[in-house]
Amino acid sequence: MKAVTIVGIRGSGKTTVAEALIREMTARGLTVGSVKSVFCPAFHMDKSGSNTDRHMKAGAVLVTARAETETAVIYRRKLKPSEIFAPYVGCDWVICEGDYELPAPRIVAAHRAEDARERVNSLTLAVSGRIADAQTSLDGLPVLHYARDIRALADLLIERVPDVQDLQALDESLHGEDLAISRAYCETGCKGHAKPARKSVVRVTLDGKPRELTPEQEAELLRWILGNK
Repeated sequence: MKAVTIVGIRGSGKTTVAEALIREMTARGLTVGSVKSVFCPAFHMDKSGSNTDRHMKAGAVLVTARAETETAVIYRRKLKPSEIFAPYVGCDWVICEGDYELPAPRIVAAHRAEDARERVNSLTLAVSGRIADAQTSLDGLPVLHYARDIRALADLLIERVPDVQDLQALDESLHGEDLAISRAYCETGCKGHAKPARKSVVRVTLDGKPRELTPEQEAELLRWILGNK
């Protein structure tokens, strides 16, 4: 089993690169699994108030949702990589998306060179994502497009990524600069956090019911009121 992680700022093309690699590896007759990591502390796997959520909140340490076509198992803790990867033994590849801490070869997806450099560490083999529309290399690393260069990217990974010999080794932390570079959670655009309520200075009632205005509507109404004083 070989493993690679794809990291990058929100909207940089991580999922697109992961999809392309999964398709390419599968087309070559390889078995591929995937792992999606979400580091936002406000994110939850289950919907609040669902039956399985109620089981969990009642104290169940392990909850399974079993349907006709899918089965999901929810733990009440963050699993170690070795625990996550155990069911994948037998796969040729595991494509991980968004795992900044995994001590595995890395692809950095980026919009621009500065976005990429913030996430490149000593394990990085290539750069991809939207940056590949503008350049083909970055600081000695190949910049490979998810579509036109996907065969070259797959070839590079097959050649350079070693087999995972010991699952426990995946639990080891990155060190030094690699660790500092890797801790890039909750990037721009994260929608998981509760935003502070906007303080409105205009209250509107229509047909006896209060209506909330958008910031733009409120600003326009204020300009009209103040202009007609």
